[in-house]
Amino acid sequence: MRPSVEQLDLNLMGLFDAVMREGNITRAGDSLGLSQPAASKAIKRLRAYCGDPLFVRTAQGLKPTPMASSILPTVSATLAAMQGALDQYRNFV
Repeated sequence: MRPSVEQLDLNLMGLFDAVMREGNITRAGDSLGLSQPAASKAIKRLRAYCGDPLFVRTAQGLKPTPMASSILPTVSATLAAMQGALDQYRNFV
């Protein structure tokens, strides 16, 4: 049985987006206020949830797998939409 989105910690999506931008788990974690061990543990949880390594180490740093590249546009757009909705609400309060 595949895991449902209700079981997904949305904080993992923010970290995923940051790792895609930074190409480095430590820098991505730093940008979100996470220690390197916490960021690595979170990526491990996301990998387990997705059933995919998401990133592979190369001489040039972390490179996304085809799955990671495929989901990035949706993840980024969803995070931006959520931020926009929160910002819009805060502007009216």
